[in-house]
Amino acid sequence: MSAAAVPASRDVSVISLIGAAHGASHFYQLAFATMLLIVRQEAGLSFTEVGLLTGIFYGVSGIAQTMAGFAVDRFGARPILAGGLFIVGMALALISIAHSFVGFAAIAVIAGAGNSVFHPADFALLNASVNPGRLGRAYSIHGVGGSLGWAAAPVMFFLDSMFGWVGAAIVGAIPGVLLSVLVLSRRDVLVDHRVKDRAVAHHDAGKPMIALFMQPAILLCLVYFALIAANTVGIQQFAVPAWVSMFGVSENYAALCLIVFIVGSASGVLVGGFFADRVRRHDRVATLGLLVAGALTLPIAMQAVTPELLLPLLALAGAAGGATGPSRDMIVRSATPPGASGKVFGFVYSGLDIGSFLAPPAFGLLMTAGQAATIFWIAVALYVINAGLVMAIRQNTAPRVVSRPAAAE
Repeated sequence: MSAAAVPASRDVSVISLIGAAHGASHFYQLAFATMLLIVRQEAGLSFTEVGLLTGIFYGVSGIAQTMAGFAVDRFGARPILAGGLFIVGMALALISIAHSFVGFAAIAVIAGAGNSVFHPADFALLNASVNPGRLGRAYSIHGVGGSLGWAAAPVMFFLDSMFGWVGAAIVGAIPGVLLSVLVLSRRDVLVDHRVKDRAVAHHDAGKPMIALFMQPAILLCLVYFALIAANTVGIQQFAVPAWVSMFGVSENYAALCLIVFIVGSASGVLVGGFFADRVRRHDRVATLGLLVAGALTLPIAMQAVTPELLLPLLALAGAAGGATGPSRDMIVRSATPPGASGKVFGFVYSGLDIGSFLAPPAFGLLMTAGQAATIFWIAVALYVINAGLVMAIRQNTAPRVVSRPAAAE
């Protein structure tokens, strides 16, 4: 049965399951860092060492993500995704027996390797399993799932108070293990993208992979995601102390502002999914959303607003930026040759790990230097640069969009 012919109920099953898997990915990203903070004093870790361990996690994930994409195209996305869920879950459980920096570093390597599979596996399964007319909404649920995963991670503090840090690590591992079994068992709804593109993949088998990755559109997508992640991670990690410094608000009010920004972004992703399914020029949606988000961030960087106006401005800026997500993913799909979903999505989305790895030290230096407002000037610049990158990607993929049928991969 082709993706275009599947009933809506089957699409709902696929989208829900992959959305939950992506939520688990984001949950374990933040749960790992949270557990390091919980055990920091007991294990004798400094804040610098905690930051380094988090960097190891993202560094390994970024390096391994392209290799994970090759594994997805070689062995199928479903078993690779199930394996990744199991690995990140068990990595969190291993924290219960680690007592040194070296031990935590080894766990960070394991967890980063498990985290590397999610984007190539998720998108290969969505592209192959979901009706093309619902892919925009599928991508939006995928994005919202990630946001909810981040939102769920602070539960580790509550688990620690209930069971201690050893019990918290073990209990926190359970969702990953259960989802791993569920993904592995849903052969009935999760379509193997290799079957759909086997002929094309065989035809292109002799072409060097470096030629695939060196295509201008693919490289531009990589840069785009690195800059998006730098912006997102920088704001998430440093916005609260930055707003306290810039506007003289309390830490609680600044935290509320950040929550409003994240919720606004998640809402924008949902709305963006409907746009992505109803328009052909996804580049226009993404460009407009990025420019609006930049324009709304500008008065914050200028410190030209009152603290009361921060909340609505951030809600709107988050929504504008979030609305670009599904169209952004559709643009990457249009740049992906048949038979290479795992490889291309793995390579391109490794940009998220690159940005997440590089941005925090740079933004941390700005905060140390008392340049809090500069973070938001950089955010404005990155919104504008990414709008330009979207247009450049469109120019480099336009011929393929015209010639390629709108069928799920």
